[in-house]
Amino acid sequence: MTYQELVSFDKWTFIVQILNLFIQIWLFKRFLFEPVKKVMAKRQEEVGRMYDDAETAKADAEASRKYYNETIKTVRLEAEQITERAVSNARFKEQEIVRNAQAQAVKIKEKAEEDIALERKKVMDQARGEISDMAIEIASKLVERNINADDQQALIEQFMTDYEEEL
Repeated sequence: MTYQELVSFDKWTFIVQILNLFIQIWLFKRFLFEPVKKVMAKRQEEVGRMYDDAETAKADAEASRKYYNETIKTVRLEAEQITERAVSNARFKEQEIVRNAQAQAVKIKEKAEEDIALERKKVMDQARGEISDMAIEIASKLVERNINADDQQALIEQFMTDYEEEL
């Protein structure tokens, strides 16, 4: 074999090689490219579905986050309202307790004043009785029965009335 044979051009060989090339292209296209295209299309659909699912999940997560935030706000608002009501009730009860205590203090003071007035009247009546007894004794010893008992009693009561007015 010579070098020239290697470089020579044979038209039948060229035609067969061209036909062989077209057959290989057709075989690759039929058995390799078409299945690969189908696999790629399926994979593209799966990726598209995954993206759609991811978008749906993202939208659901966003909706859940909004719902959670709204729920938190609502719960906080309710907690604040409950706290405000509790504070308001506590203040009302505090005022009620203070009013009751003041009313009881006023009643106790009034009762004490009444008790003091009654005690004072008792002491005054007792003192009046003792003074009138002493006055009668003194008067009877001094006058030795010049004035009768009714006149003495009237004088003593006049004296006591004058004495009470001075107090």
